[in-house]
Amino acid sequence: MSKFSDCFRRASPFRRCGRLVAGRAVLLAVAAALSAGAGPAAAATDVPWSSLTLQASRLGNTATAEVKIEVLPAAAEIPKFIDSARGQPFPVSGADVLRLTVGTTLDIVGGKRVRFENQLWFDPHTNRPLYLVRTRSGLKDYHQRFRFTRGGVFRFQREPASAEEVAKPPEFWTKLGEHFYSYPSDREACSAAVETSMLIPLVGVLTSEHNTAAEPLCVFHKRQFHRVSVHPQPIQQIPFDYMEKRVGQEARRVGTVAAVGVSIASRPIGSYRGDVEDFIRGGSRLYLSPMERIPLVVSGELPLIGRVEMQLREIHLK
Repeated sequence: MSKFSDCFRRASPFRRCGRLVAGRAVLLAVAAALSAGAGPAAAATDVPWSSLTLQASRLGNTATAEVKIEVLPAAAEIPKFIDSARGQPFPVSGADVLRLTVGTTLDIVGGKRVRFENQLWFDPHTNRPLYLVRTRSGLKDYHQRFRFTRGGVFRFQREPASAEEVAKPPEFWTKLGEHFYSYPSDREACSAAVETSMLIPLVGVLTSEHNTAAEPLCVFHKRQFHRVSVHPQPIQQIPFDYMEKRVGQEARRVGTVAAVGVSIASRPIGSYRGDVEDFIRGGSRLYLSPMERIPLVVSGELPLIGRVEMQLREIHLK
């Protein structure tokens, strides 16, 4: 029996398994998503696609990530954001916001299914994260909402307090909690924090113009800040097989290409309640098509499954 299956068989480690799987499953998806772009502010809006699907299988378990980006009117979206108990929320600098949705489904040997979804709203002009909703179902269900402020990140969380509540919508869950994550005391080490999903356009920008390691980024992931570094990798021949769709057309793309590679690694800044959060373990590698910077493969470590390669299966072009 695999370690992955064994984790879900035993009752006591459910919390730990869920926490680790959620973090890295979503990371592998977002690390590949918005990998094209001309500059830090314009990267997310300049990607040539509106949605894509990545998939990986190992030891009979399957991980599927669906990624979608939308341009939405700020006036309609901001009222959905929760207030923060501390800190002044970042304002929106223009008429629109971007919403990046990453839904990851793990189908596990034995019929178990776990679903994670991240929805991040951010400012396309400043790259500041504004609001985040994270949900997990099928394993230690939760519904988390985050508001990003000038002083740190505020989180409000709901969980079902009983087995009976699990079947109800999150608004009826009664186990509540909130926390405020202040920026690190050394602000020079974290002067402009971004959220995990924002690695996507920034990684694309760094791989589009530079052949040397870029300056590390300060990233907020769930409950802690991290220094994330991006390094170029040698060109590699990567096979691909995916469906390409656009309005009124679709075609299967099959072949091999000399892909641009980049590796991503992280180092925690401080700790959370004495614990150091595990973020990017063993590094992740991303391979992009040389011209369009379309993500073809993202290679990384999923806990208990091991190292997987999430491959592009479908892309919807604008």
